[in-house]
Amino acid sequence: MILSSANAFSVLSDGSQARKTGSEKELVLARVVQGGIPVFYCVALQDIDDFGDANANNLKRAIDDVFINKAKVAVHRDHYTAALVSATADGASVNTGIYNGLLTQIKKDGRPWLINIHCVSRRVELAIKDSLMKNKNFTNVKEFMISLYYLFKQSGKFARHFYTTAGCLDVQVYKFKKVHGTRFVNHQRRGVTDLLHNWIVLAQTIENSIANSSQSAVSSAKLRGVLKKLEDYRFMSVCCLYKQILDIVAHMSLIFERNQLLSFEITPTIEITKERIQDLIDSEAPSSVASCGITLEDDSSIKCSLPRTGHMKRKAENREYATVTYSGMKNVGNAMATIKSLKSDVLPSIQQCLDARFSSFSHEVYQHMLWLDPANWGDVKSEVKSLQFLASHFRVTVENAGGIKFDESNLEREWKDLRVTVKHYYRGVKARALWKRVFIYRRNQFPNVCLLAEIVMSVGVSNCTVEAGFSHLTAMLTDRRLNLNHSTMEDLLLVKINNLVWSESDRNDIIEAALEKYMEPRRKHKLDKPSCGLGAPIKRRKRKDSGSESSSDGHDIVNISDDDESVSEMECGDHDNDSSSDDDDDDVVSVDGEGLLQALVDSLDNDEN
Repeated sequence: MILSSANAFSVLSDGSQARKTGSEKELVLARVVQGGIPVFYCVALQDIDDFGDANANNLKRAIDDVFINKAKVAVHRDHYTAALVSATADGASVNTGIYNGLLTQIKKDGRPWLINIHCVSRRVELAIKDSLMKNKNFTNVKEFMISLYYLFKQSGKFARHFYTTAGCLDVQVYKFKKVHGTRFVNHQRRGVTDLLHNWIVLAQTIENSIANSSQSAVSSAKLRGVLKKLEDYRFMSVCCLYKQILDIVAHMSLIFERNQLLSFEITPTIEITKERIQDLIDSEAPSSVASCGITLEDDSSIKCSLPRTGHMKRKAENREYATVTYSGMKNVGNAMATIKSLKSDVLPSIQQCLDARFSSFSHEVYQHMLWLDPANWGDVKSEVKSLQFLASHFRVTVENAGGIKFDESNLEREWKDLRVTVKHYYRGVKARALWKRVFIYRRNQFPNVCLLAEIVMSVGVSNCTVEAGFSHLTAMLTDRRLNLNHSTMEDLLLVKINNLVWSESDRNDIIEAALEKYMEPRRKHKLDKPSCGLGAPIKRRKRKDSGSESSSDGHDIVNISDDDESVSEMECGDHDNDSSSDDDDDDVVSVDGEGLLQALVDSLDNDEN
């Protein structure tokens, strides 16, 4: 219903092979605009094994099946073709191949206007990997953090020693996290930040462990190798520069992970990041270590201030800090030359990689979307040309929009009126808040402009929400849930992801529908009459040889009406084969238990009275 009523939407998809089950899954989301706000809906989790191998042809079949055949989502084929304005996936060749990739096939399927997008968050990861990981110094930092992660994971004794040392110094330390994963930038940034924070405490812990002689020969050799790195001031300087670079890039990465990211925001964000990298190149700071809160006391000593144990939970102004020092640093004199060399060689390559990875956003279709932000308003004629360009590019989409007959001749008049309206009523309001108000209160006044705005805002440029869905799925598949049916997994994922965008009425409708389905009769055959004749008319029958109402052996005899002569043997149970059959019209049933029959008789007497 949501997609059927949407004038435009985009498809975002990503595939993953579960480590626990080994099955290939394709998660499909749709981005639509509701009330001027872009929102994501999880539409399906497809099991690719149902379609064959995970190639581009079968992936397209799986996605088409979601929108055309699935009862939960199904839209008309013509609407699915006309309203789809963009498709987003990661950079795998099966998705972005220029000849037969998934996105290419979707575009060739009667959608020449379709915008194919390689996820911008993935581009950031690839750009940083391409530039930083080619340098051995930064590769050594990454490998060092991975080795620390496994050292603490595999040696609980050393981990306890580390936290005991921190407790004796009364300072807060952090667990060494896994830094090798999908999100390269943020994982690496958190890892190097924790490393620099724990640096001095870790070095003292290793010294104490080696001196204690409680470690095996292999463990002692490994610890000496770690300590050698920690005592290298040049290596510490490289770690600090690594953190400075990742701090800059992480800010851009977090912007790209926002759900309401708009396509025209990509290029300015890239330019800002490049300027900050250039400032780091031009910086004449004597050392990168000082920027990370570590001070060089002399040629061999460093110190830093760390929050006391438990004080990170307090507000910043209420925290107390303790100063810790460490002596024995080496290669202090060589650090400056190494940092200057890295700045001049590596940082320009990051700028070049960003330009190369995001060159597609210089395409004219993106340049004609800048009018969506009031901060870019200037020349009215150029803005009207942009509107006309988009109307021409998405001609099929605007002509098939429901509830509005697009009139391009009114675009210029509507745009001028909108500018005047914003000047008097929405001055200083940012783009997202502005269009939300325009869609809610003034859509009838500016129908054509709002339709183009809906198309632009429905373009999805980042797959972060899709990858978050796989994280939810991984959390669901615990060791005790590995046998979940695919349909159950899909339903759980739909509820988990869509819960944030469903309204209260949507939730109530879902609960009522689930309740009705649960309360449906599950028997294949319904009986119109009560089982075993209970509840049918019962007549009290006296024995011929006695005036008493009950037999002498304590059994009561009831006469069941002839109306109930067809009683299902399935309901009544098997009758005794050796019981004698009477030729009388009335069946006689002997019921053990005087109390049960007496209760039925009393109920009948009350009804007759």
